[in-house]
Amino acid sequence: MHAEGSGKPSRRIRRVRLVGWIALALPAVAAGWSLVVGQGKVGMALPDIHHGGWEVAGSQAHIMPSVNASGGSAVIQFTPPSLVLTERLAYTGSEQPLLLQDLRTDISNVTLTLDYGASSAWTERIAIKGEVKIEATRIEHPFMVPQAWSFQGRVQGRLADLRIQGTLSSSAGLKADLTIQLNPGGGVSVLVDSVIEGQQGVRALAGTFAGWPELLAVDSGIAGVSAQVRLNPDGELEASGSSNLENVTGVFNRTAFSGLSGRVLASLEDDRLTAGFRDLTVEQVNPGIPVTSIRFTGDYIAPVTNRLEGQLEVQQARARFLEGALRIPPGVYDLEDSSGGIPVEVQDISLDRLMKAYPAEGLEGSGLLSGRIPIGFSSDGVQVAKGRISAEAPGGRLRLPGEKLQAMLGGNQAMDVVVQALQNFHYSVLDSTIDYDERGKLTLDLRLEGKNPELRGGQPVVLNVNLEEDIPALLTSLQLSGRVNEAVTERVRKLLQESGKEAVP
Repeated sequence: MHAEGSGKPSRRIRRVRLVGWIALALPAVAAGWSLVVGQGKVGMALPDIHHGGWEVAGSQAHIMPSVNASGGSAVIQFTPPSLVLTERLAYTGSEQPLLLQDLRTDISNVTLTLDYGASSAWTERIAIKGEVKIEATRIEHPFMVPQAWSFQGRVQGRLADLRIQGTLSSSAGLKADLTIQLNPGGGVSVLVDSVIEGQQGVRALAGTFAGWPELLAVDSGIAGVSAQVRLNPDGELEASGSSNLENVTGVFNRTAFSGLSGRVLASLEDDRLTAGFRDLTVEQVNPGIPVTSIRFTGDYIAPVTNRLEGQLEVQQARARFLEGALRIPPGVYDLEDSSGGIPVEVQDISLDRLMKAYPAEGLEGSGLLSGRIPIGFSSDGVQVAKGRISAEAPGGRLRLPGEKLQAMLGGNQAMDVVVQALQNFHYSVLDSTIDYDERGKLTLDLRLEGKNPELRGGQPVVLNVNLEEDIPALLTSLQLSGRVNEAVTERVRKLLQESGKEAVP
């Protein structure tokens, strides 16, 4: 079939072949008419589309329709095999462009209704209903790993408010329930629901989304994930999501965690990220010394451009540590203002447990420690400035081996009296300021009042001691000693081997 005239159409019909019977009611000047095509096969090229940031190019239809048309409407039923092939579908109306390549859309069980007798817009007069299958050989987006995707589901509604529901699958193995709603005003809403379970589910996530943390490994647990994305007619993007966690266990970087449960909410609007944590619990977090029975409820709001400069609102934050407790008082904390930090209250920490956790023999102590440690965050890491820890009355006992203490004090000969006193020191006062820099150096300015019964007849002694400790090196020693778990130990050994350092405690 060829178009007449000198003009050449931008897209021409390649092939049309109708097989069947046609009935046309006469006379044509009558008020009503009807057209019935019982069986047909049509192959044609479709026009490219450029509208509202969307681009559709290189589309062809190879369809088997049956048509029942009258003066006001037409109903087209597609039968197998009815396919629409598209070389490129893209959305370029935002800073995160979306590209779908080589789409194959199976509409073999779809019915199309055209109400051409009405006066409204065409998007109001065209309705679609039926089962569809869509396959894309490659989908690209800044947030995703490029790969093939497939969709199988149902489509229903007018073009102005079309609804698509079904199952979406990535070649990496991620499966999700998908709902797409086209809104009459021109916007689009997308709802995704998925259940991620254990190692296999996390591998599918890691293989689907770009930027997935390589150092996160999940051994067990379930996460129910729901996400909603809204693209407004003006191109503004809004996103929200939630995740219900059940007993998730794994390793992040060099820290093991177990029993993570609770609900996490997140939203993106006007270039601001909001995260909500509801009844979040963790049985244990262990970077070398375990923190247990963690409970947290709160919210965090930050600009997308700098997620570390936000506001943290704490409703509940507490944990068990070395037979004592850690707590953050309820309140709103501005992370951008690093001078204040987040105050962590330390309550009734066992000095005996603290000494036993340290990777050195011969350390002993008794008594309870309490205080307040302000923790600051920045792009350089974690810092502590002017934290304070004190022993509770009536005090306790300290026993520090001379060799280890001399090493901590830098081998200073002038500190011999301190070294001797701390071989068996009965203290009534223990006060310490705490500072920690982004390089991992912990500084303790320690003031002790008490006596050593074996030194100078047990006369009262006041000691002022400055101690320094490399915390990353300390944690590495603890991790290599097997106090965390085998996965962390092997990861640390590998990192040390890659850096050329000795992988021994």
